[in-house]
Amino acid sequence: MIGISPIGPVETSAISWLVPALNNAFRVEVVVAPAVLLPDRAWNPHRRQHYSTAILDELAGARRPEWERLLGICNVDLYVPDLNFVFGEADPFRRVAVFSLWRLRPTEEGTEVSDRFELRAATEAIHELGHTYGLGHCENRHCVMWFSNTLAESDRKGTAFCSAHAAALSRAR
Repeated sequence: MIGISPIGPVETSAISWLVPALNNAFRVEVVVAPAVLLPDRAWNPHRRQHYSTAILDELAGARRPEWERLLGICNVDLYVPDLNFVFGEADPFRRVAVFSLWRLRPTEEGTEVSDRFELRAATEAIHELGHTYGLGHCENRHCVMWFSNTLAESDRKGTAFCSAHAAALSRAR
């Protein structure tokens, strides 16, 4: 079972359309977990961003034994020290991951744009949860485990695992 937990203010609609996407990708039950507070210590005023590893610490403390994995979803700009930003981060040892909607929103409006936003969110959520199963980054630009540094790369890769990562995921379960 995978738990998905909002961290700070997150639209409930985002969680409701992520549940079936994660269920489909991982073939396990996905439940909405209680909200986790965005830790004050995650905020870096010099960068004006939130340190994603501090959020992983909060998630690790909130993960219940019945949840095989816990995914946090937030709506803040995330970073790790050596990168300008990250879409998300995962900790395979504690089986927690976080990703943010902050940089995934298209600038245009309309139904097609809303669909693109939902697909981006599902892509990054699946990518980060893939890391919790021990999956590394992929050299296949169309695999969900490809490292995305831009929205164009995230849009290109989509939500599917390549055959090698799909096999590795099956072995990891």
